[in-house]
Amino acid sequence: MKLLRRKKVKLNFVLAAMASCFCMLLVTPIIGEQFGFANSFSNVYLDGEHIGAIKDPANVESLLLDARLALAKEQKSMVLAEVDCYYTPVEEMFSKSMDEEQLYEMFYTHLKNASVDIQRAYMMKIGTYTVYLDTIEDVYKVLELAKAKYDPSNLFQVNIIADAEREINMYTAELISADVQIQTVETVGIRVSEIRLQDTLEDVTEEVTEPVTESEDIPSEEESVPETEVSEEEPAVLPDPNGDGLKAMGFGEKVEITEAYVSKSLITSPEEAADQITKESQKNEIYEVQSGDTLSTIANGHGLLVKDVLALNSGMTERTMLHIGDEIIITVPQPELTIMTTEQSTYEEEYFAEVEYVYNDNWYTTKSVTLQEQEAGYHQVTALITKRNGVEQSREMIDEVVIKEPVKKIVEVGTQTPPTYIKPLSGGRQTSGFGRRKAPTKGASTNHRAIDWATPTGTAIWASSGGTVSVAGWQSGYGYVVYINHPDGNQTRYGHLSKILVSSGQKVKQGQKIALSGNTGRSTGPHLHFELRVNGTPVNPYNYF
Repeated sequence: MKLLRRKKVKLNFVLAAMASCFCMLLVTPIIGEQFGFANSFSNVYLDGEHIGAIKDPANVESLLLDARLALAKEQKSMVLAEVDCYYTPVEEMFSKSMDEEQLYEMFYTHLKNASVDIQRAYMMKIGTYTVYLDTIEDVYKVLELAKAKYDPSNLFQVNIIADAEREINMYTAELISADVQIQTVETVGIRVSEIRLQDTLEDVTEEVTEPVTESEDIPSEEESVPETEVSEEEPAVLPDPNGDGLKAMGFGEKVEITEAYVSKSLITSPEEAADQITKESQKNEIYEVQSGDTLSTIANGHGLLVKDVLALNSGMTERTMLHIGDEIIITVPQPELTIMTTEQSTYEEEYFAEVEYVYNDNWYTTKSVTLQEQEAGYHQVTALITKRNGVEQSREMIDEVVIKEPVKKIVEVGTQTPPTYIKPLSGGRQTSGFGRRKAPTKGASTNHRAIDWATPTGTAIWASSGGTVSVAGWQSGYGYVVYINHPDGNQTRYGHLSKILVSSGQKVKQGQKIALSGNTGRSTGPHLHFELRVNGTPVNPYNYF
């Protein structure tokens, strides 16, 4: 029992000691603060992470700046790193504080890990496309590569000029002839391409916390670069207009160049940039058929094969007839940068004179006679051809020398409006069409020269067109029949009638009731047999209704 009592006393003692220590831990800071025994610190946080405590926070910001400047000197470039640094005061008895050297080292390490390796570059913008290049020479190289395909003789060169409409150092690019380029250099005395940007460590460190807005190395528009407007639609024209070849060249879009500080990973080589801005993405467009167009000429003019055009236009075949004004879907290449060119070309081609018409008031408009056949003429043409990325957009003739005069075609045509034709009855069910058929009865023709409509006996039959009745009576095969001669020389026949209401020599008007349908003659049932003859030859009446 005594042993048990002793162990209980020891346990109570241990618990009491632990409670005393816990109370001391709670009370000590309060007492220290009350009587001035606690230490004042500031906890320092970097990008939300507690990195330590410091007694005097007055130098925290200056230490961060010193670390940024030291890293800039080491990398020889600006330190582009956004860091969030703040500190909060605390009163603690036992906190261990850092000295300024330790805090500097932590700032330096953090900035080095967080910084982006940047450099001064040139941002070239074409529409919505943007590319970053290392030097201004790279900008020139990209644009020269883009236009080289359309200017193999290098008659035009890239020229970069200040944009007078902008408040900052903004530049645009244009294409000018070599002769104009030389004159510009002699007049201005300096070319942008000859400028070298000389970065200094002072430039970097002085602006380490401020964004760069303008360049100090490229001359402003007020200094040496003349205010020259860039024409986006009108390419520069060579001073000598004589002779064939490339006469004008320009960019279809505005090309803007400005300085920027960017990550080295964004810098693109001139070759890659040139490939990107000239890469052709395909876009479908509508082409309106012009005079002389064929599927072959349309396809060739847009760098396509005939099968490509057919694939884009459902239902179209190689035998499809094209008419002026028809709309055809074509695929057009769409690079980021458009090169517009104007070429002068001299060539020979045949041409035809306009057709001359001689009008005859005694003829219907359906009648025409060729009095003289045409013969092609030949001429030498000098034309200005405008192209968009090598595809012809327009052609303007500026000179013509006739080698052989054409012989014009002369055609005599009628002026009178020919009579019209109508269906000679109301309703009716077609039982036989015009042309080949199975004979309805023994001995009947298998080449039907009329149209048959089944209709009840006594149905009113009308004159299909106005004219003069030439036959009104009975004929073998037709039964009761009426013939009408029309002013245009045509004739209509109405057979198997039950009753005739007109007489031979009588003039009738279109739509006039001339008979009643029946089942007379060689007939298998009540119907109307209707013929239309042109120059004595039966034709399909449906082509004339």
